[in-house]
Amino acid sequence: MPADHPLPPLFHITEQLGAVQVDGDSATGRVQFRLFFPAGFDPQIRQIRAAGSFQGQLGGTDWDFPGGPLLARSNRPEGEFWTLTLEPPLTAGFYEYKYLVTFTDGTERKVTDPYARYSGSDHQNSGFVIGGSRPEENAVTPLPERKPLRDLVIYELHPDDFTDEYRGVRAPFDAVRDRLDYLADLGINAILFMPWTSWRDKNYDWGYAPFQYFAVEYLYANDLNHPEEKLSWLKRLISACHARGIHVIMDGVFNHCSTDFPYKQLYRNEADCPYTAEPFGGSFPGLQDLDFNNDCTQAFVRDVCLYWISVFGIDGIRFDNTVNFYVAGDPRGLPELLESIQSYLDDHGEQNFSMTLEHLRLDAATLVNTTRATSYWDNALYGECFDQLLSYTLRPGYLAALNNTRFVNGPDKVATIYLGNHDHSSVAWRAGERDYAGSLEWYRTQPHAIALLTSPGTPLIANGQEFAEDYWLPRTTRERAAGSSRGR
Repeated sequence: MPADHPLPPLFHITEQLGAVQVDGDSATGRVQFRLFFPAGFDPQIRQIRAAGSFQGQLGGTDWDFPGGPLLARSNRPEGEFWTLTLEPPLTAGFYEYKYLVTFTDGTERKVTDPYARYSGSDHQNSGFVIGGSRPEENAVTPLPERKPLRDLVIYELHPDDFTDEYRGVRAPFDAVRDRLDYLADLGINAILFMPWTSWRDKNYDWGYAPFQYFAVEYLYANDLNHPEEKLSWLKRLISACHARGIHVIMDGVFNHCSTDFPYKQLYRNEADCPYTAEPFGGSFPGLQDLDFNNDCTQAFVRDVCLYWISVFGIDGIRFDNTVNFYVAGDPRGLPELLESIQSYLDDHGEQNFSMTLEHLRLDAATLVNTTRATSYWDNALYGECFDQLLSYTLRPGYLAALNNTRFVNGPDKVATIYLGNHDHSSVAWRAGERDYAGSLEWYRTQPHAIALLTSPGTPLIANGQEFAEDYWLPRTTRERAAGSSRGR
């Protein structure tokens, strides 16, 4: 987007992008669909129709794409808006939809909504809710006191895996609440949730190939007994965490996204999409890189972050794979994103919001010191532990790993340390590898656990690691094909 057309803060909300209920009550209401295309990048669209499971209530047939109502186009300096408000009002429930896009050359494409707040049950659908509990009934309760990152003990949690054995037909976000007292009793006062934004299909997934950045993943928010409740489960979970003094940290993936990223498909020539036109810094094999060369991408990702901060009251963001959207000497990409988030936080009087970089490179601490970041993932203690468990000897580097704040400056900067995370092999298994005993010798990890919890860095404990469990989260076929610089 040209620099003379900056987007306002929270553009996604102020312009009511996506599909949202615009009037009515808990029993009925009208829905508005709204799309945006930044100025200077012509998508070559002739018309857009909305189709989905709502059409039967309009006197038509559900999922009748040719018969779907038309969106109307309007132009403003910042770009094109396509808008439709359905008549008559719909009854309460969860609905799914897609757009039928007709391009100027007559070709057609069925596309999902990049601004949707809900993902659909299948087929890359988008969703919206009419009725159910109202937003004012689900205001997120803030933390009584948000502590500095150096005072936190973080638990990395995968909502599906964590609740699989006991949730039944309940939404994983709802079921996590059952175990919050258990986590608090362990001494956990922060949870890093692995990505909760929507992914492209309904297979088991880690969430590191985002599909819809404003949508909560359907699997995590779907409750068979209450299908109309979706975002409310996440809000209630965050409030329940805050009531126990537990900080909520979101895992944000902003360098790359799914190869099926909807915005690409909304352009006749996908190469013309400004959000994905070309890589900005490094490239992530097998996935779609976002293009921070264009201002609209910077504004889009900033808006994603501010959406989850302002509406859901999160207490921090872990920024995934930052090595690929940081270019030394260039303020665009990561530095500008961190600066814009901090500016928003300052304007709203928010303190101790953590911004942690997964920047597995030697310049990580320097980057934290020279930007608004508060932490970086430090592999040193894990690496020394992994080596010692096999060699039965401690190297001098172990002492340096314990002094893990030596490279960061200022009271609000700290290293995040761990003996494993979703990317790393299990140290419980490594403990018995030399004797072919696997995790039977898990007790050999105890001195390292003591070091983790008594060193000056912020400790992170992976999902299940408190039991010295020997298991890993399985990768999808897509992730195996893509590979990973982070070890997935």
